Amino acid sequence: MERFRGYLERLTLNGRSKERKLPAMPSLPDDRPQPLAAISPLPTATANSKFFKSLPSEIRRRILIEAFGERILHLDLRLEHPLKKYSKKDRELVKPRPERHANAHLFHPSLRDTTKAQEWTWWSCVCHSRFPNWNFNQDPPGVKIFGEEPAKDGCRDPFMLPRCLCVLYPGHAPAKCFIGVQGWLLVCRQAYIEGVDVLYSTNRFHIAYAELAICLPRLLPMQHLSAITAAELSWNLTLPPSEYFRWDADDKDGLQSCDRLALLARLPQILPNLRYLYLSLQDVLRMRQPMLAIGGHEMYEEIEEVLRKVDAMIVRMSQLQECRVALPLSLYSTRKLVEKGRDIDWRRGTDLDPETLWRNIPTSTSDAPTDLTTVNQSINGYWIVHGVEDMYPPPLPEAV
Repeated sequence: MERFRGYLERLTLNGRSKERKLPAMPSLPDDRPQPLAAISPLPTATANSKFFKSLPSEIRRRILIEAFGERILHLDLRLEHPLKKYSKKDRELVKPRPERHANAHLFHPSLRDTTKAQEWTWWSCVCHSRFPNWNFNQDPPGVKIFGEEPAKDGCRDPFMLPRCLCVLYPGHAPAKCFIGVQGWLLVCRQAYIEGVDVLYSTNRFHIAYAELAICLPRLLPMQHLSAITAAELSWNLTLPPSEYFRWDADDKDGLQSCDRLALLARLPQILPNLRYLYLSLQDVLRMRQPMLAIGGHEMYEEIEEVLRKVDAMIVRMSQLQECRVALPLSLYSTRKLVEKGRDIDWRRGTDLDPETLWRNIPTSTSDAPTDLTTVNQSINGYWIVHGVEDMYPPPLPEAV
């Protein structure tokens, strides 16, 4: 009888799910106190600290970088149902899911209670999709292992098996998967000022999806966003607005009706001091009917229209020094066939042919800013690399 009652409740809740008002996305208050970094720390607070009194500032900064800097940090915010609650008896009967990097397995739908209202849930971690000896400084584009490309990152995916790379990192899981900076920032005001600068200025931020990037000014203080110098962005262009923001009550950012390609124009104001940008464009032409032929000039021109919007965005990023735009393999293959007359290296053997194309930014475009003071004169182009795998490799030739 109890099981039948629960079934009826789920039916009723699912039937009303469209009418249920989902919570608005969290945001900073409109009236905020003076930033901590703008208030001078009290000398008495660190008078007895050998760390602050004996070590010069450059040594302290290097120590903080080793502790929680020069990493890739994931940022993700989604509407999620709360976790199911099991009794001790039920917990013994439930087959546990394989543990994943940074507890990502807890986001599997089977562990979520769909009878309860969704709530906004932060998820962040240190990226473990690269090997521990991976050089944080940017490698030459298109030459590293494809599985380490940001477009292939699977840290957040709850369906994947435990990543073997996570066990290669020192420490104990899941604590080693998180940045662990909060304790230091709460020590004192001087620790906060030095630590928060290292946190935002030396790490590279992998932002989960386009809407989250656009909403960052509602979630993080502008002085922190201005300190970010490197970012990896996933940008889905053709699917309808993400479910995470479709029911946002106020929709302050106009995401429900805005073209996702047009959203790119907002990035220079949101992340004004970026020096490195990796932009993974996804599902660029998937919704187009009929589908264009891969390798044809018509698809090439469609991609060119998208890249012109990217050109206009890049020239407005005054501090940008390097940019890489990752195209899905079908689109990247098309550009390489048209520009180079040959297909991509599908087999990726030991002697790798770098999969990259250079694009010069036109000196004048219809989308370029008219105010020359806003144009970045230090960057004249960017790398186009292969991104998500949206098609299967061609069959191997038959042996003769």
